[in-house]
Amino acid sequence: MNRVLHYFSEALTHRLEQRKWLEEHQFLVGDLHNHCNISYGHGDLEDAIAFAAEQLDFFSVTGHFAWPDMEEGTIPPEVQAYHREGFARLRTQWSHYNQLLERASERCISFPSYEFHSFQAGDYTIIHKNLGIALPDPPPRFKKDERLMKLLDSTDASKDELFCMPHHIGYKQGYRGIGWEFFHAQASPVIEIVSMHGSAESLEASPKYLHTMGPRSGMNTMQGGLSLGHRFGVVGSSDHHNASPGSYGCGRTGLWSTDRNREAIWAGLSSRQTLALTGDPIELMVFLNDNPMGSGYDFPGDGIVSLDAYVAGYTVMDRIEILKNNRVIHRVHPSDNQHTQHMERGFLDVAFGWGEKHSLCQWEATITIEKGIIRSASPRLRGEDIVDPLDNSDNERVIPHFTSTRNTASLTVVTRGNPTATTDATQGFALEIEGSEQSVVHIHAKGFWHEELHYLEASYPLFSLSCTSRVAYLNGFVSPAVSISQFHPIEQCIGEVHTEVNAQPGDFFYARAFTNNGDCAWSSPCWVR
Repeated sequence: MNRVLHYFSEALTHRLEQRKWLEEHQFLVGDLHNHCNISYGHGDLEDAIAFAAEQLDFFSVTGHFAWPDMEEGTIPPEVQAYHREGFARLRTQWSHYNQLLERASERCISFPSYEFHSFQAGDYTIIHKNLGIALPDPPPRFKKDERLMKLLDSTDASKDELFCMPHHIGYKQGYRGIGWEFFHAQASPVIEIVSMHGSAESLEASPKYLHTMGPRSGMNTMQGGLSLGHRFGVVGSSDHHNASPGSYGCGRTGLWSTDRNREAIWAGLSSRQTLALTGDPIELMVFLNDNPMGSGYDFPGDGIVSLDAYVAGYTVMDRIEILKNNRVIHRVHPSDNQHTQHMERGFLDVAFGWGEKHSLCQWEATITIEKGIIRSASPRLRGEDIVDPLDNSDNERVIPHFTSTRNTASLTVVTRGNPTATTDATQGFALEIEGSEQSVVHIHAKGFWHEELHYLEASYPLFSLSCTSRVAYLNGFVSPAVSISQFHPIEQCIGEVHTEVNAQPGDFFYARAFTNNGDCAWSSPCWVR
């Protein structure tokens, strides 16, 4: 059972079509666009696959493939050179890539993909449904490379078992931002609106565009494309360049799917039943007159439509907003809700890290809930961020490992200290706990830091966490630390909207949700036809 159906069972009692739809779907999380050293990037493909399996249901590792109009821009020769080297490396690695993705799907469903850069059309990830595909042939020498434009013009994602996904659309056109005149909905059912580049939902969206490639520009946002009449779903991807699919805080895709297999996942992506997420797997679902997000709805005679939205987060939900034609028409604040249930049910955030910059600490930690139950758990695992593909990492690669049971959650991970005072490099997880005033949270951790093994043990009654957080250090001042958040009652972490609005053909609606820790979720739109 998905968490929306579980939390909002009462509200769905009289909304039978919505309830039936939710009973037939589960919520999955993936990352369809990220990189490693199969082209230009860092970290081995084997590491990327292992990282994905720790916190994703589906993924793709993307190879940098081609840049048809690279020589038409003002790019330094050394930058052109490393791109060409990366494209050539991908060809030598492709057989190995196919073999590893085939084996990876035994744990986490994998999809092959490769990427075109383009000044004119913007960058696109070409994602294939089936494994074992061949790379397209190199373009004829001394002829203009038209392969991307032909894919955009001729692809029908519903038939061709591939689709073309625009990404980091917010840059200025001509600087690898999207060229809307080349966008075709039949080739691109979904658009990536958030990644480590930032959010392109709107010109004011957070996270900002802070990458070396520049700021957000003009109409090159989700809202810009919708205002031009384009129809698409939205997804998030990490676009991480260090073998870390789903790296927490960079971008992920939420998907409503009928099953956790290749066919069902592909069908959900193709029908735009998707969310763009920055981090936590926030389950957000929107129905327009009982039609699920991503779909069109035929214009009703009276022009009044009902809109229902459900949001299930993993921490305090600051606000949920409903937008009509890019304008907020409804807003609720779950964070204002008072805790009313007798049984303690809610969420804890657990994070490891801090300490001296670049100072590695190998953690092995277990959280145990005495006289309580862990109802669900969500890992928050980050890869080491490398913004510039030419940057290097000297750190030894250690794949994090997270497990949870009915009473315990365990994490093995390396932290490195935060590289700047505004960059979060912590590792951790969120727990949904059901307990009582007798429940106790125990932490047992050891950390190998500065060539020594240190131990940390602490216990906190759950009721004591209802008004404050707890912090413990591994070995004194500026040593690595662990944080256990304030206990957040479930009423503040979930929310619902039920409203009626005027509508006419051409109108579109979507929802977005924001948590107090900075996580965001955006739904794919619903349209009135």
